[in-house]
Amino acid sequence: MRGKIREHETKDKISLKRSLLNSCYSLSLNKESCNGCGVCSEVCPKEAITYIPSLVENGVLVKKPTIGFDTDSCIFCGECAVLCPLNALTMKIDGKEISTVERNQVFPSLLKGVRVFKEKVSEYDSDFLLNSMKKVDLLELSRCSPECEGRCEKECPTDAIKVVVQRSENDQIEKIVDVVIDESRCFYCQRCELACPFDAIKVEKPFYGQLDLKSDLCPKDCVACQDICPSKAIRREAGGLVVSRQFCVFCSACEKVCPKQAITVHRDNIFHTDICAAAWLTAFKKLTSLENFRKEAMITATKRRVSVVERRKKHLTFDLSM
Repeated sequence: MRGKIREHETKDKISLKRSLLNSCYSLSLNKESCNGCGVCSEVCPKEAITYIPSLVENGVLVKKPTIGFDTDSCIFCGECAVLCPLNALTMKIDGKEISTVERNQVFPSLLKGVRVFKEKVSEYDSDFLLNSMKKVDLLELSRCSPECEGRCEKECPTDAIKVVVQRSENDQIEKIVDVVIDESRCFYCQRCELACPFDAIKVEKPFYGQLDLKSDLCPKDCVACQDICPSKAIRREAGGLVVSRQFCVFCSACEKVCPKQAITVHRDNIFHTDICAAAWLTAFKKLTSLENFRKEAMITATKRRVSVVERRKKHLTFDLSM
């Protein structure tokens, strides 16, 4: 039936689809990428996403948390897809990857990305038949060195990085030809950036905050948080938990699976494009503290006032010139 949401689930994916007369909306969940952090459930304005808790037995994660969809409540706003820390949710409108809230400019795009430093290099090919030189501009890696042996690829927890190399006859790396990044698999944990010895890769992280661990509350040999952490920011060593806060993506999945509430995740900031809209402030409030929400609201209000003043100046200048 046209307009009705159809849900289809496979081993690896859950897909929602709504076909209208002039448009088609789809929302898909990659089960492999999703760790059930529940951010989508927290921000959903229609409570159309249900958080299904994990199962922990004897300190071991037996079943990771998951989410479920209420197709009667979903309005395909796409807030969940914009704010998913692991890029596990994707929304498309007529085949183009964009959310409704972004298209209607009531929600920002998160400022995130991975950049490998490259420089433009010009090469010239001789054309003997025409007696001319043909210039070709190429992009070459400006900082990568074969000495690193592709550490960024080895460090990536999602296999989102592929280092293309040129090898010698004895199978030694002579040159790094390219570094290819699949950003659909990347969640910007910065492991690649911090592993690179030549500062050849830069990660723009959308979420920043704090991860607090009260180790005295941790049950002995419990590894539930380590099992659920997508960036391997938590690991058990020498009988205790070690937290590498610089790798945290602030999904808060560890906080939710901890059987003793020994972990607390605070989101201090979410970097995004400029948007002055109530829908964004409502979502921001759900994901961060009241103090950070007040700061965000103040910044938004200031930008709105500046925008109004600039528009008035333009109108005044136009009137005076007539």
